[in-house]
Amino acid sequence: MNHLQLINQYLSEHGSIEGVPATGLPFVTISRQVAAGGHLLAHVVLTEFLREPDRELFEGWHVFDRELCEIVAADPSLEASMESLLSEERLTEFSEFFEGLFTGHLHQYSIDKKTFRIVHLLATLGKVIIVGRAGACVTRSLPGGVHVRLAAAESKRVRWMMKKLKLEHDAAVRVVREQDADKRGRVQEYFNKDIDDPVLYDVVWNSGTVNMEDIAQSVIALIKRRAETLAAASGGIAFR
Repeated sequence: MNHLQLINQYLSEHGSIEGVPATGLPFVTISRQVAAGGHLLAHVVLTEFLREPDRELFEGWHVFDRELCEIVAADPSLEASMESLLSEERLTEFSEFFEGLFTGHLHQYSIDKKTFRIVHLLATLGKVIIVGRAGACVTRSLPGGVHVRLAAAESKRVRWMMKKLKLEHDAAVRVVREQDADKRGRVQEYFNKDIDDPVLYDVVWNSGTVNMEDIAQSVIALIKRRAETLAAASGGIAFR
């Protein structure tokens, strides 16, 4: 299954991503605190899929983050830069206000709303791991989701950010706290939810104390159970 081709074909034929029929396939969303390992978990899960004997269920999965942003950035009406999309940065309210005065719409709002629609479409197609982008909230109405949240002690996340961005300690602390606040604010603004509320997720893991392979195995177990539930609801094997 080539999800990008499916999405682009559907957009080309219908001009909208509304009303895409559900496939009855499971999907995964990964919410995470900054530097808690969301992208790492996604790729460890894909690696662990290779060990699974049920190839019908565990083949054809994709991780969507960069690809998702490319879809949004490709829309000329949004004029979204890849750099800002990939870092999940947002315009300040002040700059948004003045941009809205001159363009007739709020640039960041348009980007976010289309991103959420794409996330929902990806989940509807199934066999995707969606990192960030408020995935758990956007796809809450879909029955096939496995929703995971990663958290870790700030000290560990700061050390990782220092290494990744080659920052001094205080600068890394500011980056971690600012990006955490941005994610929290986005979920609150659009969905009126607390991103740290464990009820939003099927499972919350401390990635600072549990290795990714163990977390990945828990995700796989939930995928299997979700696939069984979907199959029972459809009166057959949902993923065949």
